[in-house]
Amino acid sequence: MQKKIIDLRNKDLTLRNDLIQKGLMDEGYHEEMEEMHNLNAEELKDIIDQIGYPDINKVGKEASEAAWLVIQHAIGLPDFMKMCQELLKKAVAEKKADPLHLAYLADRIAVLEGKNQIFGTQLIGMTREL
Repeated sequence: MQKKIIDLRNKDLTLRNDLIQKGLMDEGYHEEMEEMHNLNAEELKDIIDQIGYPDINKVGKEASEAAWLVIQHAIGLPDFMKMCQELLKKAVAEKKADPLHLAYLADRIAVLEGKNQIFGTQLIGMTREL
């Protein structure tokens, strides 16, 4: 599971880098990026269905951070993000996940819903709504 989750993150970062190098990230949410984010989220959802939230105890620190990144980028799947937020809250309460990840996810969801951030982690100007 760890390798698969880390591979999802690496796919995300590689595509992001490629689009930046081509100057295509300044033109809004690139459709190739959106498609990859949705596919990554679906793959991570399958993992979560099998093992629960991929916390540090289950998959290690690197894979847990990679899972969070996939969730953070799944803006086209708001129900998935919200489900993960609830699972992450529990993992943080059990000291099995980084509370900073929960802060970033909570703010990301708030901004996408047009609400005020709680922790101020997100850049102003995100335009995608849930």
